Amino acid sequence: MATSTLLLVLLALGQVDPAQTQDGGATETKPLVVATKESPPFSFRDADGQWTGISVELWRHMADELGLKYEFREMPLDQMFEGLEKGNVDVAVAAISVTADRHKRVDFCHPYFTTGLGVAVDAEHSSGGWRVLRRIISTRLLTIVSIMIGIVLVCGILFWFFERQSNEQMFGGKRRKGIGMGMWWSTIVLLGHKGVFPVSVSGRILACGAMLASILLFSILTGVITSALTIGHMDVGISHPGDLRRIKTITVEPSTSADFLRGKRIPFRSYPTIAEAAQALAGVRSEALVYDEAQLRYLANSEYYGRIHVLSVSFHTQDYAIALKPGSPLRKPLNQSLLNYRASEGWNELVYRYLGEDVVD
Repeated sequence: MATSTLLLVLLALGQVDPAQTQDGGATETKPLVVATKESPPFSFRDADGQWTGISVELWRHMADELGLKYEFREMPLDQMFEGLEKGNVDVAVAAISVTADRHKRVDFCHPYFTTGLGVAVDAEHSSGGWRVLRRIISTRLLTIVSIMIGIVLVCGILFWFFERQSNEQMFGGKRRKGIGMGMWWSTIVLLGHKGVFPVSVSGRILACGAMLASILLFSILTGVITSALTIGHMDVGISHPGDLRRIKTITVEPSTSADFLRGKRIPFRSYPTIAEAAQALAGVRSEALVYDEAQLRYLANSEYYGRIHVLSVSFHTQDYAIALKPGSPLRKPLNQSLLNYRASEGWNELVYRYLGEDVVD
């Protein structure tokens, strides 16, 4: 029964010559055209030039189980869908997201992997260094520092004015010298030094006021710096897609990440491949790379280890699936094989081998 079903599928695909199936004659099949592209860890060439990856190994397993012959052809994503629509391509296997627009054009098998859009930054600048310094030097910080400098100047002049008669040893003589000493005193008072003892009543009142102001300002200053350092530590301050509008963002196009950024009206620069985009990020030609999170984490743990850092933020959940040409009779047998394999330990081992994490359903 299984053999008959497979034969009918192959006949429908045009892989078998009907004349050669008569009287038990040998059947000759032409291989399925399986389109793919570089999308590590789901599809990429190994050291020997052979296609491998999570999606590719999944396809190989299902094809072997169903006895399908096939050949891989590398092509860009847009050409994959054009080929599927025209019938020049039978199957597309890579990191292909299922979207409503794509589902109108081609058929899909059941999803086999769920991920989201992630954000990667240059590891050297993701925390500390120039990036954190930029966050510390904010408008709030400069305002507080300006107020403190203003207090030092005003208090310095007032100290000289109030103390010049009562404390001639410190504030007597030329005005410039006296005001300079007053500024020195006001700085010491703001820093909480206990060695300053104004003689005049007015000077003492001024010193008390300056001390109270210093406590308040230093509390605010500490809060501003702590906040900046915390934000710098917590994923460079990116917690929402809108945060990407203020930094140089790149992605790969065509892709669902490019569509997402465009839909959110976030300016971005695009690259044709994830390898080129990652290289641009590592070369500090941009500040953030938005792409499929699983692929970004794979790159951060392999080829770009120590060079790019993937943030914990993730948005726009999406499913990966194998794409088929419209009306493909392969859909049902492939779905059954897919469901069986995903329920096995082999699938967990496959995902763990490439991503270093267990499958979470």
